[in-house]
Amino acid sequence: MIGKNISNLLYEQHKTQVWLAQQCGVTKGHINQIIAEKTHPSVQLLLKISEVLSVSIDKIVDTNSQ
Repeated sequence: MIGKNISNLLYEQHKTQVWLAQQCGVTKGHINQIIAEKTHPSVQLLLKISEVLSVSIDKIVDTNSQ
């Protein structure tokens, strides 16, 4: 669900996985793996993603969102 939520936030904000990866200091492949639900972000990366996307962590980990 985390990956889907990140994907939805990127779509809503008209941002790309490449942009998010650059802002977070990780590879696009790593972001892609998270969005594809093949891996989970570390707590540190989760904090960075929420900061970069200007949302609370709850918005990213919410299992009831869209």
